[in-house]
Amino acid sequence: MSMDRMEVRISLTKLLLALIVTIVPLSILGLALTQRSDKSIDSAVGSNFRSIAQLYATQVNSYIRERLTDVGLLSSNPAVIAAASAKAGAKGNLDEEASAILRQHKSIDPRFLSITVTNADANVVASSQKPAQTSFAQDAHWQAVYNNGQGATKISDIIEDEITKSDYVNLGVPILGAQGQTVGVLNAQISLNDLLTPFRQNQLEGGAKAALVNDDGMIVSGPNADVFARLKMPEFDYVHDALGANHGAQNGWVMASGDRGDAIVGYAGTGLKKTFPNMAWVVTVTQDEHQASAPIRLLERFAIIMVILALFMLTLLGVYYYLHRAQRYGYIEEESATPETRGGAAASAHV
Repeated sequence: MSMDRMEVRISLTKLLLALIVTIVPLSILGLALTQRSDKSIDSAVGSNFRSIAQLYATQVNSYIRERLTDVGLLSSNPAVIAAASAKAGAKGNLDEEASAILRQHKSIDPRFLSITVTNADANVVASSQKPAQTSFAQDAHWQAVYNNGQGATKISDIIEDEITKSDYVNLGVPILGAQGQTVGVLNAQISLNDLLTPFRQNQLEGGAKAALVNDDGMIVSGPNADVFARLKMPEFDYVHDALGANHGAQNGWVMASGDRGDAIVGYAGTGLKKTFPNMAWVVTVTQDEHQASAPIRLLERFAIIMVILALFMLTLLGVYYYLHRAQRYGYIEEESATPETRGGAAASAHV
């Protein structure tokens, strides 16, 4: 037997049946897995965005809490308490010891733009710099902090300093006397530039965008937007529904639909609303869905194409088998005809 040529013969019927039994179930399974992987991709991206939002939210919370601690320590300084307790010394007569402490703290931490101490009559008794006014009696923020002698820590809405081009808030804390009574108010202007700068980036690594948003959907800080522009985040309605009534430390991600298509939005509450209702801030990380999953989507599309190609080749094989089978049966019928039958048919044709 010659070994130069080896042939493998297999029935076309058996081959077709084998391919149908294997390719069809595998194709259906492949399409099902592809659909599931699509959802898994979105879930993985959404979870990643949620983690990034949590990180930014923690930083926002820490920034405010740390400044609050700093101001609280200043307000408990004995020299500051003594200055606030003195009824005299108002209207330009500042306590030098307390003022020196305030100046020193301001020079150490440039995030403090100014620090002012007032007594119970709202007169300035100590300041880190020359005060712009000598009395805060008509100042709504001072009145809220003094709270008719009851004392309450307050943080104002964001204010823009046109001279320094800084966004800041007034952080006011009551100054308590020896008996626990409110003897004055310490107010610090806290710069928010370091806090808001990360949200002003055009995009994060990978193309996502982070924003600091109020609970009404208005952007506090984001790419090409700030609190003074009064712009609403288009996808925030979906975040608001997910957050529900409690905006504490909730976090998660949602798929938001818009005019430009679906977007994946990770979100995390800063946890400031309970203490400061005007700081009901939520961090969001957003990216178009097709852009967020683009690197993995190429593999998914390749898998779909391979499934379609396999089904297409199986269909061609089935068509070939059907045509071959019809030709074979026609040939058999022609060969099985008897001479008499063929002769009779010829005679009929002749007549």
